[in-house]
Amino acid sequence: MKTDFGTWERFSEMSETHVNHIIGESGAGKTESTKLILKYISAMSQHSLDPTAKENISNVEQAILESSPIMEAFGNAKTIYNNNSSRFGKFIQLNFCQKGNIQGGKIIDYLLEKNRVVRQNPGERNYHIFYALLAGTDKEQKEMCYLSEAENYYYLRQSGCIADSTIDDQQTFQEVMTAMRVMKFSTEETLDVLKLLAGVLHLGNVEFVVAGGAQVSSKIALESAAELLGLDTMQLTEVLTHRSMILRGEEISTPLTVEQAVDSRDSMAMALYSQCFAWIIRKINNRIKGKEDFKSAGVLDIFGFENFEVNRFEQFNINYANEKLQEYFNKHIFSLEQLEYNRDGLVWEDIDWMDNGECLDLIEKKMGILALINEESHFPKGTDSTLLAKLHSQHSNNPFYVKPRVNDHYFGVKHYAGEVLYHVKGILEKNRDTFRHDVLNLLRESRLDFIYDLFEHASSQNNEDTLKSGSKHRKPTVSSQFKVSIIPFSV
Repeated sequence: MKTDFGTWERFSEMSETHVNHIIGESGAGKTESTKLILKYISAMSQHSLDPTAKENISNVEQAILESSPIMEAFGNAKTIYNNNSSRFGKFIQLNFCQKGNIQGGKIIDYLLEKNRVVRQNPGERNYHIFYALLAGTDKEQKEMCYLSEAENYYYLRQSGCIADSTIDDQQTFQEVMTAMRVMKFSTEETLDVLKLLAGVLHLGNVEFVVAGGAQVSSKIALESAAELLGLDTMQLTEVLTHRSMILRGEEISTPLTVEQAVDSRDSMAMALYSQCFAWIIRKINNRIKGKEDFKSAGVLDIFGFENFEVNRFEQFNINYANEKLQEYFNKHIFSLEQLEYNRDGLVWEDIDWMDNGECLDLIEKKMGILALINEESHFPKGTDSTLLAKLHSQHSNNPFYVKPRVNDHYFGVKHYAGEVLYHVKGILEKNRDTFRHDVLNLLRESRLDFIYDLFEHASSQNNEDTLKSGSKHRKPTVSSQFKVSIIPFSV
């Protein structure tokens, strides 16, 4: 690797925090660029090391580099156009001492794509870690977690894509296990994570039949999931097939339909995985934490712009995030920099750039697309069709909105990167957070300390999200949480 020590020495002249944004379409190489940048900065840091502190600092740097295999395995997946697509955003902050070597760091993650755990588009895969688990665990671990082949799990086979010749799932597992040891995950903690992943897979195999209300028809999958998650089998059955609530001090239990029972199952699986992911990020941050008394540099690796053959709710959120980043660049890279050049009296040619403010207004302002999606999500009788009708009625005359002439299941947005049509099917279902309080209470009663700890403070976090989203009574939707999460990208 070629190094430029002159450039590194000028690092100490930088502003308090310098941020490098990695953007581009899905598959453009953002994640790989992020890893290369981290390796380069690590190499530069080694050049500045104090020999008396070399061993300690090198361990911190190694931990920062080893965080990548873990985050990729748990946060990346194969999509149609990218075999290692980041399905979450991350900001990596590196802290430096006055001599220029890395003292520590911090990782901030932005809204993991929870829906991928339970459903994927045709030809795509779930998160890498599930396939790595099945390919890399030894016989004893498989027996302990009741694991078999990937084809036997609904959450992995539903998309029709299980294997990919460019992905070595067994190697991924070994890299994750090595990285977790470097990050000082204990043997017990690592085993807890593996059991949770297996529990999610078995939970996905729980099926229901109609018998008055929904009844569990796959007892083996239910029992396996219950044991791995430390739950009582009867209580798990009850919470999956009935909704319990307190009304005037009395507990009311209502039978669920098969469709509602599937939603209960999937919401629990998504909650388990997302809480585990958040716990892993916290563990990594505890390992790489260091002094914050001098300068810092940050690398932002965010989801790439996506335009698939069929684009759904996930693509809408991802492309919205990219619009916010483009707005940031328009102001800070084009507008403010050009003003700076003019103030310095530099001779140069003005750069024309496209202002995407009107497109963002269409998405996020009052009565914009996001507001209408959230409004319809809270209506008991709201459907994807009623949502589409409201979108067309409100925005058909907006130059950045597209109302297809033929297909009546789509709406479109003219993004800065191109026009994208979005299929409305499933938008309201995905936007509603169906993780019920009675499901949360069951997970808090787990016999396993790991599962209990994951959900001990889940309710307080939900309250915080509710306040941030501007409503004290309504449960925050997925899109409202997403909007809050990308506030740092705002101008």
